[in-house]
Amino acid sequence: MNTMTKKGTLLMLAVLTLVMSIFVPLNKTSAATMYNNTTTASISTTVKSGGVLSVSLSVVGIKSKTTRIGTELYVEKKLILGIWIPVAIGCPNNVWTDSVNNFYYSNIFATQLSATGTYRVTVTYSVSGSGGVDDIITCTDTVTY
Repeated sequence: MNTMTKKGTLLMLAVLTLVMSIFVPLNKTSAATMYNNTTTASISTTVKSGGVLSVSLSVVGIKSKTTRIGTELYVEKKLILGIWIPVAIGCPNNVWTDSVNNFYYSNIFATQLSATGTYRVTVTYSVSGSGGVDDIITCTDTVTY
């Protein structure tokens, strides 16, 4: 009886190990994002004294593939009950746009905030090139002033 319990336990551990070796790598690969023309894209948001919101934008494409990088940026302020409203940033439709015909992009956007609160910055990058369909990458950052 003792031998049967040991064999059963070993069999269950072997099956569990087999199942884990199949499903754990599948979960990890689904979390990774693959792009056609981009290696990295990011933003970093800060508020300086006096309420100046500063956003550092950065995209690195693939030198032999990426031909154009476009950006669209907008800012929202959080109200009570978690409602986000657009913030006037001095651009048409409160959306700042920029683009380069290059494989890398680096820029800083700045605007004066009119009041304290929690702000959310959203940037959408459109990265074009010969690597395939355009990469559409959205980065969001939140900051409190």
